[in-house]
Amino acid sequence: MIKLHATRHAQLRARQRMGWHQKSLERMLERVFYAGLAADECDAVLHDYIDSRQSEAAVLPRIYGEHLFLFNRADVDEVVLLTVYRLPSEFKNLSRRARADWNALAA
Repeated sequence: MIKLHATRHAQLRARQRMGWHQKSLERMLERVFYAGLAADECDAVLHDYIDSRQSEAAVLPRIYGEHLFLFNRADVDEVVLLTVYRLPSEFKNLSRRARADWNALAA
């Protein structure tokens, strides 16, 4: 099983941008990582936005709700959350549509 951790910076950004306390972030990390949408599960416009936001350090982006979570693989069995961004308003509908399409495929 993969161990999920958050950096101090990610904890501060989750608190600032979503109102999540440290315990809330710890509970949600697994859900965000596994149920969040990867860049290749989104349409081209949203995929380009994700690519523009990630750096070489953040190689595992996930969209969950209206936020973009940037993860990095620290070890083979360890993933670290680096930071959290809010999605701009023009991408929120695209993320909802991508989630609905993904759920339709899973059903």
